[in-house]
Amino acid sequence: MAPSNLTIEHVDKPTDPAAIALTGGDISLLPDLGGAMIRALLLTPGVGEIFTARDENGSLVGFALFSLPGQLMLSTEEQQKHGFLDLMGKLSPEGQKYYVETMGKEVPKMNDQFFGIEDAERNTYWCNFAMVREDYQGKGVARALFELATKDAAKTGATIALTTTNARNVPIYEKLGFKLHGQTIMPSPWVDWPMWFFSKETKQD
Repeated sequence: MAPSNLTIEHVDKPTDPAAIALTGGDISLLPDLGGAMIRALLLTPGVGEIFTARDENGSLVGFALFSLPGQLMLSTEEQQKHGFLDLMGKLSPEGQKYYVETMGKEVPKMNDQFFGIEDAERNTYWCNFAMVREDYQGKGVARALFELATKDAAKTGATIALTTTNARNVPIYEKLGFKLHGQTIMPSPWVDWPMWFFSKETKQD
């Protein structure tokens, strides 16, 4: 029987507005989207760095995945062949156009504007994913993952940067020592979605 402190529920459809928009309104493609991003970073040598948390049985309870300074997720043919091209083939024409315009132009422009860094995603130690299993949230897992990442980024003095589309994450990143640079709303034909912009310096004075 599940612990009494857990809420167990069936979620029929994801409600994250960013997921809805970036799949062109077809959230059945969410596994394709996430898989393409993760595989691009993990299966392409020299592009990404991953930190994981596992329980005593070896089960994954959390991970953080970064693209290294000088790299950009899904920016090369080698990265795109790990599922992204298949995703593009499944998106509607409207969804394809929105993804290319938004993730290829509008989001990078917002990143540069809020961080004050040219080509910000490529020129920082960029956190693409940070996930902690629900039953391990609030137990220091995210802090431990980011402490390891900070040590790695500090070897070159790189700024750690990220965005989140979930308001629930805002106070979490602030507690982890990240600076909030602001928020914007990204429009889409399906639903508008928010973005918050965070960074953390690692360079020692």
